Amino acid sequence: MNKMHGHDTIPYPLPAPSRTPWRISGAFFLAGFGTFALIYDVQPLLPEFPEDFHVSPATASLALSLTTLLLSFSMLVVGRVSEVVDRRHLMSVSIIAASLLSIASAFSPDWQVFIFLRALTGIALGGLPAVALAYLADNVDPHRLAATVGLYVSGTAFGGMSGRLLGGIITDLGNWRCTVGIVGALCLVSGLLFFFALPVADRRSPAPDQPWRELPARFLRQWKDPVLRSLFIEGGFLLGCFVATFNYLCFRLLEEPFSFSQGKISLVFLLYFSGMIVSPLCGRLINRFGAPWVLRGAFLTIALGGLVSLSNFLPLTLLGISLVIVGFFAGHATASGWVNRRAVTGKAIASAQYLTVYYIGASLLGWLGGFAWQFFRWGGVVVLIAGAALLATTLVPARDTE
Repeated sequence: MNKMHGHDTIPYPLPAPSRTPWRISGAFFLAGFGTFALIYDVQPLLPEFPEDFHVSPATASLALSLTTLLLSFSMLVVGRVSEVVDRRHLMSVSIIAASLLSIASAFSPDWQVFIFLRALTGIALGGLPAVALAYLADNVDPHRLAATVGLYVSGTAFGGMSGRLLGGIITDLGNWRCTVGIVGALCLVSGLLFFFALPVADRRSPAPDQPWRELPARFLRQWKDPVLRSLFIEGGFLLGCFVATFNYLCFRLLEEPFSFSQGKISLVFLLYFSGMIVSPLCGRLINRFGAPWVLRGAFLTIALGGLVSLSNFLPLTLLGISLVIVGFFAGHATASGWVNRRAVTGKAIASAQYLTVYYIGASLLGWLGGFAWQFFRWGGVVVLIAGAALLATTLVPARDTE
């Protein structure tokens, strides 16, 4: 057995990574689905929590915000741990444990127990997004890597959309506890299939032998780069605006003049397809206009979408929400790709830091949106979203290469 930095590694030669691409692709589609369904299945349920647990809308939003906040910090730690443990087991335990926690939360006797289990779910889920791309880069043939990563990303988008859809539809048929339990059970099945479908052999690239005490210095070096620093913050604004929009859109559509049921509200999440269609086109736009202009345009689209959604005419409201979705997907594709290009070294750390701030932004703006809704209803939420998006445009780096 070979040794590397004092830890056992799998000996070479390993089976060629191209022999099992369909198993890896399928496994990561399931993993992406499970991870993001578990995060976002509570979003359409937020209006249910004030009634059931007697909490304010801002407090109810913690069911999502606390999960994403703990997920963001978990990824930083797990990314380092993954360098010295079996990554297949780490990712599998992550999604299986999170699924079991989600099932348990369906039986919560009070708000404190429920929110505690949601926090643990966020911590548990950090093991998959922190490791997935590194695992794929090591185990998939380079010619197939882009397609495999694309399928994983599709799984995450499908999981986020499915979790939200199921959240509304099942709640209409039963209650929110049924929703959380059923989604947790589906994700548990996905996690088990992921474990058995993923090949046992792991082709691991050698990890640099850098002790834990050096991590803060590595993180700080990237924060000193003005372009990376701006892009990390932009990620937080992007997901923050997006999550705040959908957290309180559910509350708005339950009220007059719409008076939607939970099932009808969940159908609004089908608008996600507009963003999923637009994001692959960003590469062409970046090549033509440059990443700074595309990122600014994405934030302006979010702000415009928020303003259009103020209308009580349903088609205009849905158009506004579609613009927010398009702006978010376009901005995330642009900013995350820009981070990868900018970080010549330490790409994994840069990606982890981007995702950390990305989820912190979701937690903070998602929570603040609760106060905007509580005191000013949808108009207050739109002011928060549009204001944050316009502020973000001023922070976009002036040039792609500065």
